[in-house]
Order: sequence, then C-alpha cells, then structure tokens
Amino acid sequence: MAGDISQIAVVAKNEMIKCVRGRKFMISLAIVVLVFLLITGLQFLLGTWDNMKDIGMLIDVYIDNLPMIIVLVVALLSSIAIVSEFEERTALILFTRPVRRTSIFIGKLLACTIIEALIILTYYILVIIVGAIKIGGVPVEFLTSFGFAALYAFAASGIAFIISSFFKKGSVCTVVSILLLIVIFPIVSTMMTTDGGDNWFMMDQASDTIYTSIPEYVDRYNENIEQFDKVIDSAVDILKGFTDESLSRGIGWIAMQIFSPEFFLLDEKTQSLVIQSVFSMYSGAMDQYEQYFDPEYFALPDHTTQVSVMKVFTFLTMTADGNLSGMIRVLELLSNLTALQPIEYPNLVKEALVLIVWGIVGYFIAWARFIRKEF
Repeated sequence: MAGDISQIAVVAKNEMIKCVRGRKFMISLAIVVLVFLLITGLQFLLGTWDNMKDIGMLIDVYIDNLPMIIVLVVALLSSIAIVSEFEERTALILFTRPVRRTSIFIGKLLACTIIEALIILTYYILVIIVGAIKIGGVPVEFLTSFGFAALYAFAASGIAFIISSFFKKGSVCTVVSILLLIVIFPIVSTMMTTDGGDNWFMMDQASDTIYTSIPEYVDRYNENIEQFDKVIDSAVDILKGFTDESLSRGIGWIAMQIFSPEFFLLDEKTQSLVIQSVFSMYSGAMDQYEQYFDPEYFALPDHTTQVSVMKVFTFLTMTADGNLSGMIRVLELLSNLTALQPIEYPNLVKEALVLIVWGIVGYFIAWARFIRKEF
C-alpha cells in the first residue's frame, strides 16, 4: 500500500512537471488570462466599467461564462492525459517499469486535477483583484464558487479521460471533448425538459452552481427577470389599447419627433444606417447623420435616453402592418419562457454530489479501459 502511494506521488509529480513545461499548459493559462483581459477591455471600450458597483454584476461579467473556459482548459490538458503516452510512445517505457497501471492512472488524475484547479484559481485571483478595486472586496461565497469550479473541472476531466482512453490522436480527443461538453451535453439536457422531464442530474446543469452559489448573483438575476416581466406586461397592456390604424399613426408621430424631413427621402438601406448609428458603441457615430435627426432629439444630452427612445420606436415598428395581435401574443409567450423564469438558491450538497459522481464514473470507465489497453 505504501509502495503504491509512493508510486502515485512520483507519477503525479512527473506528470505535473511535464504538464507545466508543455505547450498546452501555456495555452490553457494564456486562454484564462486573455479571456480576463478581453472582458476587462470590453468594459472600458463599452463604457460599462464605471457601472460595476455590486458583486452581482461582477459575477455576471466575469464568472457567468466560466464553465466554458473550464471546458477549454480540461479539453487541452485532460483529454490528452492517456492518449499522449501511446501517441508519443512513452507508454512502452512506463509499462516496462515496476509501476502498476492503476498507480500511473491515479497519478495522472491527480496531476490534471491539481494543474486545472491552479489555472482556475489564477482566474479567480484576477477577478478578486477587480472586485477589490471596484466594490471593495468579494464575499466569502467566492470560495464556494471556486470549489464548484474545481468540481466541474473534475467532472469534465472524467469525461475527457474516457475520450482519451478510446481515441489514438490527441488532437481528436481535444476536439471531441469540446464538442461533447459544450455542444452535445447542453443539447441533451435541453431535450430532457421538452416533455416535462428533469435534467438536474446533468453535468452542465450542475455547473451553473459556479455562479448561483453566490446569493448576490441570484438576487440580481431575479431582480432583472422581475423588471423584465413588468416591462413585458406594461407593453402588452399598452399595445392592447391600440388598433393597427392608431398604432401606425402613433409610429408616424414618433418618427417625426426623431427624424428630420430629409430622413424620409433616403433609401431603406441608408435609413437603416442612420438608425443603427444611435446604437453604436462610439459616441460620435451619429455625427455624420446629424442632418437626418430632429434637432431636439439630436440635442438630447444623455445618449442613453436617445437609445431608449430609438428602442421604443424600432419595437413599435415591428407591430405595424397588421401584426399588432401577433406581437402581443409573442410578448405573452416571451414572459412565460422557462429560460426567463426566476432561479432558486441551489442545493449545494446535491449539486456537489452530481459533479463528483460524474467525475468518478468517468474516471472509472477510463481506468477500466486504460488497464486493458495494449501498446
């Protein structure tokens, strides 16, 4: 027993050294850092950096898409853990030594788990730094979030190990792992709920706990959903008070308050460009079309107000040409979508068990394949 533990420790140490020195480790680390820098840069570019004033928005911006980042890291590292020994023909050297295949497998498992957890921790440290700068710190639930991120990496790594034990090319294993975890699993999970089924045991659903384990995120999400429902209900009530004819007259009146007479002489393509300039992230985009806007609208000091007015106008134009009743029906259906319903605080124990079981089952299948695989 002591000899097996010693062998596992040696294999894990060697695997970690080999991994850290490898190209895919550097790529994985670069992905995490670049994603963080990209998100942060976009906040400055879009002018939303100053709006980040609570932990809910911090999670929404930086942690919401973390499961996808974890999949990429796992696909690059765990998916080649087994196949690389056969692809690079190093298995011949390993298997001729007095080291049990089970010890080799567990050593690889531990090495991948530790390395992936450290890469994820790097991302969390960067986010914590932003939290300290913008909102004075992050709640202790961030530790819970990190724990679930590591558990999701453990579960996803189990699936990647299975793939690595069946295929003969590392590149194929990486691609298949990404497709399975990012595309296939979510599709299957969605299909399970189409006929009233449940998908709580799916790995992609449990991964949501990475951000839903933080109460501030759940509160902010539910507040946004509540506000959205109120807007939809108000829009339905307003539209029900119109006929198609009165709505068309109303749209015409609003258009006269937004655009100058020259706008209505433009072709449809140019009119579209004028409208899109209002939604542009660049504050000076409207300047080149100044002559096509009503002076009072163009002179509004708050660009957010300009955008809001234009959104109302474009929304109302969608209901024109006899589609008023259809638009009302669409809005009513929209408010009942499952994806737009409030979320509850997760059962942390249940979600943790789901991820652990996925990981253990995946590793067991991969181990059973590995110990029987011929060089």
